[in-house]
Amino acid sequence: MKKQPLLLTISLLLICQFIGFTQESTPIILNGPEGWNYEKIDFPLDFAPSLPYEGFEELRFAPGMFDTSSSTYFTYLFVLSIQNKEEFPQSELKTLLSKYYKGLCSAVATPKKMAIDTSQIKVRLKNLKKPSSQSKSYSVQIDFFDPFTNGQKILLNMELEVIPNKQTKGVYVLSIVSPQSKESVVWKELYGVKEKLKLQKIISAENR
Repeated sequence: MKKQPLLLTISLLLICQFIGFTQESTPIILNGPEGWNYEKIDFPLDFAPSLPYEGFEELRFAPGMFDTSSSTYFTYLFVLSIQNKEEFPQSELKTLLSKYYKGLCSAVATPKKMAIDTSQIKVRLKNLKKPSSQSKSYSVQIDFFDPFTNGQKILLNMELEVIPNKQTKGVYVLSIVSPQSKESVVWKELYGVKEKLKLQKIISAENR
C-alpha cells in the first residue's frame, strides 16, 4: 500500500510527458495559488495539434486534483495566452474546447488502454453578460471522462473569460474548473483566485 502514491506519481509524470506538459519553476502568469501544482504547455499542443494557435497554456492543479474522494477532485485553473488572434467568437471557442478535451482524453486514455468514446464529450456554453467590460465571459459545462484515474464520466463546471491583450494582438482565455456546484467552498476559492488575475496583472506578468 505504501508504494501506491509513488506509482501514481510516476504514472502521472509519464502521462504529462506524453501529452506535452513541461515542469517549469517560474510561472509567467499563474503565480498562485500556493501549493497547487504548476504546468506549462506550448502551442501546438501535442494532444490537440489541429488547434491553429500560437502561444502557450499555463495550468494550476488543486492538491486533490487526482483524488476522487477529495473535495478538490478535478479542480484546476488554466490560462491560454494566444497570440495574433484579436477576435475570438463563441463558436470558435466551443470548437477549441471540444478539440482540447477530446484530444486530452484520447492522449491519456490510449496508453492506459482505456476504452473511452470521446464522441460523448460535449461542450455547452452560455454567455455571461458583464456591463462595461472589454472581456467576454461564459458559463461552460463539459461532459468529460476522467482518463487520469478511473475513466468514469464526469460533468465539469467551468467559468471562462476571454480577455483582449493589445500588446500581443491576441487574447487570454482564463478559466476556472471544478465538478463541484457553484455554491461550494471550492468555487469561492476559485472565484477569489480569478479576482487576483485582473487584466492589468496578467499583462504585466507576461511582459515583465
